[in-house]
Amino acid sequence: MAQPEPLGVLDLGVLRTPRGLLLLGELVLSLGVVALLAVPSPPTLAPALLQALGGGAALGGLLLRDPPRLPRGCGTCLDLLRAASGTLIFLVVALVALASSRDALAATTFTFSLVLALLFAFDTFVTFRTRVAPGQVC
Repeated sequence: MAQPEPLGVLDLGVLRTPRGLLLLGELVLSLGVVALLAVPSPPTLAPALLQALGGGAALGGLLLRDPPRLPRGCGTCLDLLRAASGTLIFLVVALVALASSRDALAATTFTFSLVLALLFAFDTFVTFRTRVAPGQVC
């Protein structure tokens, strides 16, 4: 007998995988940086918010039981682009936060943004080594 299909649209078992945990960590830290930037509302809020929304969309697509089908190799390239752009965006956000002010909020934003940039850089490296380099899709 076949096992019954679990109810619901989302597959929360994905969060137990290394990729799911990495995306969840990126999303939580991105939202934390956006919350820190929302108080003074600097010009770096928009790219950080867009990157957080992109991370949420990537995690949402990973959680779906029946994810949308993309052309061959397109999902891998988009994942690599998301990770690389996150690295650059949050590195710039960290530097702008530190250069704009020297108060505690700016130092906290700098710290979280720098940690997040390093996390995105690790994600870029892992995505390239495991998904792009073996198939040379991009």
